[in-house]
Amino acid sequence: MAVLCAVLLTACGGGDDSTSAKPDLADQDRFLQDYVQFLNTSDEDGLAGLLDAHPQGSKDARARIKAYGGQDWDVRWTRASDIAGVWKVDITGNAGTKNRPVRVTETITWEKEHWVMTPLPGVVPTPPNAASTEQPG
Repeated sequence: MAVLCAVLLTACGGGDDSTSAKPDLADQDRFLQDYVQFLNTSDEDGLAGLLDAHPQGSKDARARIKAYGGQDWDVRWTRASDIAGVWKVDITGNAGTKNRPVRVTETITWEKEHWVMTPLPGVVPTPPNAASTEQPG
């Protein structure tokens, strides 16, 4: 949980121009459709390209494909935003050999006029200037 909080704080702490253009949820839908397409085809290069705003996006792409890729997703999503520019997106689909419902929660942020997906926990190191979530004491 601490890692997620740190990532959210880091994502919100962008430069002054991080929200210069208003986020477009239709564009977010296109971003998520591309994400699902790359997962369905196990397209690591495409997924890495989509996630390349992060220094180790290719490693994160490999981890996502390993966990969720190639499962023939038939996807619906819902989204909510409690923090400006940050959306929690619940992706639900039927996947796997038994076609069972699967739910994945992603965090999508609007940074520098682009959609960025939060890296999976433990895959991409926390940036050195990330806000600390530890309590002093």
